[in-house]
Amino acid sequence: MRVSVVIPIYNVKKYIIRCLKSVQRQTYTDIECILVDDKGQDDSMRIAKQFVDAYKGAVKFVLCEHSVNQGLSAARNTGINKASGDYIFFLDSDDSIPDDSIEKLVHEAEKYHYPEIVSGITRHILADDSYYDVKTENFRCNDDVFKGYIHNSWNIIACNKLIRKDIFSKHKTFFLQGITHEDVLWSFEISTYVENIIGCPHVTYNYYLGDMNSISRSSLSKKRVLDNLTILEQKTLYLKKININNVYLLKQHIKNESINLVYVLVRHKFSISFIKEVNGKLRKILKNSSLNMVRSSVPLYRKFIFAMVSLLCHFL
Repeated sequence: MRVSVVIPIYNVKKYIIRCLKSVQRQTYTDIECILVDDKGQDDSMRIAKQFVDAYKGAVKFVLCEHSVNQGLSAARNTGINKASGDYIFFLDSDDSIPDDSIEKLVHEAEKYHYPEIVSGITRHILADDSYYDVKTENFRCNDDVFKGYIHNSWNIIACNKLIRKDIFSKHKTFFLQGITHEDVLWSFEISTYVENIIGCPHVTYNYYLGDMNSISRSSLSKKRVLDNLTILEQKTLYLKKININNVYLLKQHIKNESINLVYVLVRHKFSISFIKEVNGKLRKILKNSSLNMVRSSVPLYRKFIFAMVSLLCHFL
């Protein structure tokens, strides 16, 4: 069984060798590693090419390049289209995988007769080398997979999963280009049809968080807020597509996310004009989906803030 490891490369010259060496050291050898050059401004791709040229092992490295920078979603989509493996595994170029990661994941895939997804334990590593692990349980039917997404019961990042390639060709579930948080929307979309996710009981991914107090990690940009609106709007399109048993759950989820978004806007002290803009777009999304904001499970104080913001925006 061949595994295609997809690595988008963009401005990661400090980390790319660590990433590539972790693939080189894999104990499982039927691997193709697809490196997608997303046209960064540093020497990442030159370093990667030098590594590949000097490599003599069993892993097959494949180089792809974009003509211009297109972003992470586009790079992953390029990797998907190029992949020849039975399963796809996404690896970010500033992360790494333990030596036996692919072997452990393949073992679980064979043990459970080739499920759609096998998800390993992700080790989140902080700047001081402390860490915490996030694991995924087994989900054996679509209702459970969908409920697991809604209740955050499985790890929604695209990385650290063996994903059967035929789900991309069958369902056309690619990554939406031009947004941040692309994993959130992609994971939601696959949760509407995937029948089984198997949790591998081993650490199979090292996710380097760095300094969680840094500006880049703690700040919330207008772009991220507007991308969250796009994701919410995309989710409403599934109200007429999903199993009728899950419609109520999805409605509650969308309402909760809407209220939480307004709460975050207030907490991060965005301008009144921007809050008004977001509130107007949210109201339109909710109205088009016939969603009643009163019946939702978020805390009462957040509902109150949502109501007060809406009232304020009405008079401005």
